[in-house]
Amino acid sequence: MCIDYLKPEVYLSNYKIKILMRMFLINLGMAKTEVMASPEEKADAFRRARERMKQKGITYTKLAQSIGKDAMFVAAALHGQHKLSINDVEKLSQLLDLDTETKKAFFTYPVRTNYPTETDPFKYRILEAIGLYGDAMREVFNELFADEIGRGGDGIMSAIDFSIKLEKITGSHGEPRLRIIMDGKYLEYKEF
Repeated sequence: MCIDYLKPEVYLSNYKIKILMRMFLINLGMAKTEVMASPEEKADAFRRARERMKQKGITYTKLAQSIGKDAMFVAAALHGQHKLSINDVEKLSQLLDLDTETKKAFFTYPVRTNYPTETDPFKYRILEAIGLYGDAMREVFNELFADEIGRGGDGIMSAIDFSIKLEKITGSHGEPRLRIIMDGKYLEYKEF
């Protein structure tokens, strides 16, 4: 019995296809992965990128508009929770003037582990979303409520003066979807 994929000419042909496909994806800005020495090194690189953003006075909203993404997605990416395309990393890198080592972090895959333990699937997915977007939500929240004197934005959303609404909606492909709207009063930490 002859197994085709063991024949050298078939193997080389498949190898060439893989190489061409990878080159095609890279040109589209979709495929590049890096490995960093440690999670700490990776976290430090994302921290440096966020610091650079603040030094330049760029908000998540402005950064997201420059890249063509949502502010929450970009904020989560700057916390290592989403992987940007090569083109988006290049734009981000130019806007923030990132060094090579910091830029390298954006080519790694996210390791999403900052979630509380829960066994109920519905509650787990809610907690997963908070784990994934929590840091990004916090920083966009701070930006939204910031004021001229520098105090605004240091607060929380009340879970007492609060309402939550679940809506069943239809997605762009006709699929059923769930929309969760949380509406809580902004409570600024007291200055004393």
